[in-house]
Amino acid sequence: MENCKFIRYLKLLHIALLLIATFTAKAVTLEEAIESAIKNDSALRSSKFNQLATEENLVIARSRFLPQISLQGSSNQLTQTTTQDLPNGGSSSRSFTGPSVNHQFVIRQALLRPKELSSLRYAEIQAQYMELKYRYDVADLKSKVINAWIDLLGAELIAQAYERPLQYMNKAAMQERAKYQVGDGTKDATMEAEVMYKSANSSYLQALETLKAKKNAFEKLTRISASEMTANKLELEPVPVVLDLKKAEVLENLINKSIELQMAKLQELMQLERIKMAEADHKPTLDLMVGLNLAQNDATSTQGYQYKNRQLGVQYTLPLYSGGGISSAIKQAYFSSESSKYETDALLQKIQIEFENNWSQLVGLAIRQNASYESLKSSDEQIKATGRFTDLGVKTVGDLALIETSYSRRLIDLISYSQDYLRVKYKLKL
Repeated sequence: MENCKFIRYLKLLHIALLLIATFTAKAVTLEEAIESAIKNDSALRSSKFNQLATEENLVIARSRFLPQISLQGSSNQLTQTTTQDLPNGGSSSRSFTGPSVNHQFVIRQALLRPKELSSLRYAEIQAQYMELKYRYDVADLKSKVINAWIDLLGAELIAQAYERPLQYMNKAAMQERAKYQVGDGTKDATMEAEVMYKSANSSYLQALETLKAKKNAFEKLTRISASEMTANKLELEPVPVVLDLKKAEVLENLINKSIELQMAKLQELMQLERIKMAEADHKPTLDLMVGLNLAQNDATSTQGYQYKNRQLGVQYTLPLYSGGGISSAIKQAYFSSESSKYETDALLQKIQIEFENNWSQLVGLAIRQNASYESLKSSDEQIKATGRFTDLGVKTVGDLALIETSYSRRLIDLISYSQDYLRVKYKLKL
């Protein structure tokens, strides 16, 4: 009787300490954990720099439609020897050394550039694609943090659940050993009680190792100490059972918000622009040219002459034949475009199949979670009744240990169902 009162006292003390820890510990919210992970994730930083690098393609593509200004020049020291044959035979030679200077200032303005125009459109779509890629990476990291959060909170509760019946099982084993020593028990009952305690204790130790691994994963992902999570608890209350009336609405919302699907559609547009870029190699180009040429090329016949030329005109290029390479490039781009369309269809089908599976899981998990919650309430009533009968001497500590073990198993089932329900709920963006 005194031992039972002492155990109750320890329980109350343990609950009080947990409440104190809950009010005094710093509770890290899920949003703070996600924000911390985003700030510290190396892969996400890489994705961001890739996005910034791709945006520079826009500047490069636009630059081809702006004036291209160049200055080119050369300055040389010319040594020239002139030899002339004379009518009466023989020859006459003269040598000259002087400067040879040439400077050109050229302005080129694109007027008609079909390929560069398609390249600009391609760069714009590619920039949108990389922006979505970064958002996809952020969403993927967010998903990892949420799963790590659920894993950590669940692992803490599971470890506590495994620990709960140990004191009763240990005491039951000690009682069986004492009864056997005084000749009031049997050897097999003693061994069975000890084996049950050791087995339960090994499960508890394994749960502690799992908890340690979950803490380590959470800390590496978020750079937040797992000790700051002590005030957070996994919700184990009954969850609502979703109705099929909302199924079509949820699927439509999932498709509309799918970043992967948006990326696939942008990929289709990029492939179409690649076709136009390949076709543009057959089309003419037209540029406006403005030039200024300053030159001096002294020779024996033009010593001291300087030249100054101004040019204004257009330059055109008309491709005629390139060995069939352009036609093959067009076909290649066309095949890639067709492939991207089928990839989009396959992705949409994949989303729909995964939705059906996740929806079925969500409904099933909600039902099992609710049933498990009611089952746990039943075990709690059994523990209370068995505790009263144990105090009265009608039942033994061994009976209480069995009931506590059953409660522990049901609690672990409830935790697992609650974890899975939350994961699937997030996948469906509910």
